[in-house]
Amino acid sequence: MNRQVVTVLGAGSWGKALAGILSQKNFEVRLWGRNLKALQGLTLLSQSGINLPDVTLEPNITLALQNADWMVMALPSAAVVELAQIVSPLLEEQTRIASGTKGLHPQNGLRPSQLWEQTGVPLEKFVSFSGPNLAKEIIAGVPTSMVVASPDEDATRDAQQLLAFPNLRVYRNTDLTGVELGGALKNVVAIAAGICDGLGFGDNTKAALITRGWSEMTRLALKLGARQETLYGLSGMGDLIATCASSQSRNHSIGELLGKGYGLEDAQQKIGHVAEGVHTTLAALQLAEEQKVELPITWQLKKVLFEGYNAGEAVAQLMSRPERNELE
Repeated sequence: MNRQVVTVLGAGSWGKALAGILSQKNFEVRLWGRNLKALQGLTLLSQSGINLPDVTLEPNITLALQNADWMVMALPSAAVVELAQIVSPLLEEQTRIASGTKGLHPQNGLRPSQLWEQTGVPLEKFVSFSGPNLAKEIIAGVPTSMVVASPDEDATRDAQQLLAFPNLRVYRNTDLTGVELGGALKNVVAIAAGICDGLGFGDNTKAALITRGWSEMTRLALKLGARQETLYGLSGMGDLIATCASSQSRNHSIGELLGKGYGLEDAQQKIGHVAEGVHTTLAALQLAEEQKVELPITWQLKKVLFEGYNAGEAVAQLMSRPERNELE
């Protein structure tokens, strides 16, 4: 029996982590990235400490996708549209997509599955995976769990087998909408939680912010068709806890810098990585307006991110809102 061919698109920390664990299974693994120089540098032990001796480093996307059984996406949401337009015509009949992208398109608020569907990829060939999956901990072999989601039950079972590993437990879910929204919207809350830490607030503040932030993301996700039990799971509550608490989180890190007085551009340059929550903040507010859902934390965060608003003043605005029932 021929080995399955798995191509990982995206050679950042997440892509390298995925290629690293997949290479330890009986797969032929290829890794493709836009930055050819950085990709060639992976032939040696990479800066992130991942050794990839069994991974083919492929700068040619056509060759990278040739005979692939799975295409594993490890790219930010802003790159999905352009890449989907390039990749979709190259996909072979047996190729399925497993997407680890956790964000929403900043202009239209579409989820990754919707963006791929626009280029002709049927949903039964698309699987999203999400959860509290910090790349460094996966590389280190720390016990981790994730969830795979697709409306096609067979696809989730196959993706479960693809990604399962002794220290990586994988669960299934058919609520693709909920899993994608949980993974995307928690990044917005994580930036706000980082701002709390950057301002030097205590645990009371942060706990309240996370709780009310989760309420916001749940309200919006339910309006968009997610199931509530999914948002209580790994892609919702689980990923929210990890991202809001960890210094490894890009979204938390950029929020912390904002709380310390950095502007958005300087904060982004300092962390040197894409923080999905920045663009997802705009997308969430657009969707909230369409669905007539109130997102006060997200609204204040938008002012801090894009309008130069003082983070401390944004907190004061939230604290001075009219009293209301907690469950509203």
